[in-house]
Amino acid sequence: MLRTAIEFLSGELKGYIEKKEPAMFKNEIAVVPSSLMKTDGTFAVGNSQDGKSFKIIMTLVNLEEDRIADSQSYFQKQNDKIQFFNTPVNLNAYILFSVLGDNYLSDLRLLSLIISFFQSNPVFDEERFPNINSKVEDDMSWQRVGKLITNLHSLTMEQQNNMWAAIGAKYMPNVVYKIRTISFTDNEPKMEAPPVTDIRILDN
Repeated sequence: MLRTAIEFLSGELKGYIEKKEPAMFKNEIAVVPSSLMKTDGTFAVGNSQDGKSFKIIMTLVNLEEDRIADSQSYFQKQNDKIQFFNTPVNLNAYILFSVLGDNYLSDLRLLSLIISFFQSNPVFDEERFPNINSKVEDDMSWQRVGKLITNLHSLTMEQQNNMWAAIGAKYMPNVVYKIRTISFTDNEPKMEAPPVTDIRILDN
């Protein structure tokens, strides 16, 4: 689910930027879902990776439970039995988009294009983006995502400072987006029972 959403958004963002600025960025940009730092303290994404001049690094920096989203238990009928499933866990993901390039002004241009991309596409679903689950195998339906809603998440200077200190990296041009709602559901039923076909009221 998380991987499906992030891989899809990275591909769509790359395509959008190359379409908007083909002269500058076509075949020169990589959108990389990655942590910023390795566990040994070295940078995880090098300037020369993939031979691209510009990098947009997508990093998951926080998850929170979305208690507002509908999360009731549900059931379905299968082979004349009723299957009951646990309540899905609905999460909001906070994704940091960091721009790494050789030219600061071009980095700012890329940052503007990221914001423009999400302004143009605040909602992603299968109706508008049939390929949203194209990388999910047929037998991995639990990895599918439904609707993704994006919102710019503003950070104060203090929050920015704390985030970059926690990551352990030097500041880069960046923006954070809140992606909601990613629903985690186990497709294994927790209980099966025959359907109710008759109700009787007994008088004492």
